Amino acid sequence: MKFTLTYDVAGAPDGFFAWFLDSAREEDLYKGELTYRSYAMSGRRESDERVVRRTVFQRAVQLPGPVAKLFGADFTEVEDGTFEKADRLWTWKVTPSSQADKIRHEGHLRAEGVDGVRSRLRLEFTYEAKIFGVGGLLESSTEKNLREEWDRTVAFYNHQASV
Repeated sequence: MKFTLTYDVAGAPDGFFAWFLDSAREEDLYKGELTYRSYAMSGRRESDERVVRRTVFQRAVQLPGPVAKLFGADFTEVEDGTFEKADRLWTWKVTPSSQADKIRHEGHLRAEGVDGVRSRLRLEFTYEAKIFGVGGLLESSTEKNLREEWDRTVAFYNHQASV
């Protein structure tokens, strides 16, 4: 399953990515606005060309019953992401703590200036769950949850950018 989301946000692309990659705002966004059960950065490297970050988290969303049983109560995810500064491109891959060999979750986020005061974010997601009997259910619920999460993330960013 692949899908794309597009948003217009306040400010220039560099401003958005400075906010997006700011360690201080992660607590407010993930544990605050998005109510993740846990969220921690486990590694970060930065050079003139890129930022590489690894995070470990537990989302707040409830998985559908049969899927929740399959993954277990302590289900966590690890995101490995890279921001290419010159291209203004964030790419990521998320690895679940269980069923990792059957799930593919990756994508990228690009930001482009629109008119000097706004940026257009374009997110492209790939999510595949090759799990007999529940793969389609997991894919559709994950797409719904990711769409809602990004709607809230963009609203949170725009609110902070306007303050």
